[in-house]
Amino acid sequence: MRSRFQRSKRRSIGRWPEGVDSPEDLAQRVEYVGSPEHKDHPSAVGPGRLRSDATPCELRMTEDVQRNTEALREDVRRGCVSPVFEGGYPKYVWTWVDGTLYEARHINGSQGTYKGYRLEEVERPLDPEGRLDWQRP
Repeated sequence: MRSRFQRSKRRSIGRWPEGVDSPEDLAQRVEYVGSPEHKDHPSAVGPGRLRSDATPCELRMTEDVQRNTEALREDVRRGCVSPVFEGGYPKYVWTWVDGTLYEARHINGSQGTYKGYRLEEVERPLDPEGRLDWQRP
């Protein structure tokens, strides 16, 4: 958990920008790959290199990368994304996995790859249209 780091401003879910592919088209290209910076154990991305300020990835999240990719794609389709895009992809996507809210961060330019980490309730993005309420526990 992020005990040493606190955001000064909450992120927010925003409107889908003009000039980028539709949520349905983009969802087919996004992929969860993870990051060794959030691992304290070996995984598909190599040996763990957990940063001191990073939320450690739960082992169960490392074991089923396809499930994480499907969850990421579902919430891209639902528009649970930041209004800021990088390389044609949302900088952040918020997604539910097993009743827990995760934030996925775009990490690789035009490739559409993401890492993700669990959020605490106080880190939940502002969501004026209630897009995340579809699976709120």
